[in-house]
Amino acid sequence: MADETHELDRRKETLERLEQLARERWGDEWAIRATHFADGTTQAYVFRSHGIVDDDRNRKTLEQERLYTDGGVVHYRRVHVQQENVVAVLEESESIDN
Repeated sequence: MADETHELDRRKETLERLEQLARERWGDEWAIRATHFADGTTQAYVFRSHGIVDDDRNRKTLEQERLYTDGGVVHYRRVHVQQENVVAVLEESESIDN
């Protein structure tokens, strides 16, 4: 239980730090994405979108600025990203709780 509490504390600290840096840099124009893994680790980054830079019919390219932490060091990147597209739905259920 102590390890789980420690991981949760670190997760909260990381997200709070990214939020603070984003507010200082971009005001209220940002979003945060975090992925929490079953082993208790978290990967997160905060980003500000500059919109579409290439409006291809099949794949739109967006420009983003990103901040993320790695070993306590904060990194900045300006990137072009393409949104994930679902190619085919292999299985779908209306309710999975029964």
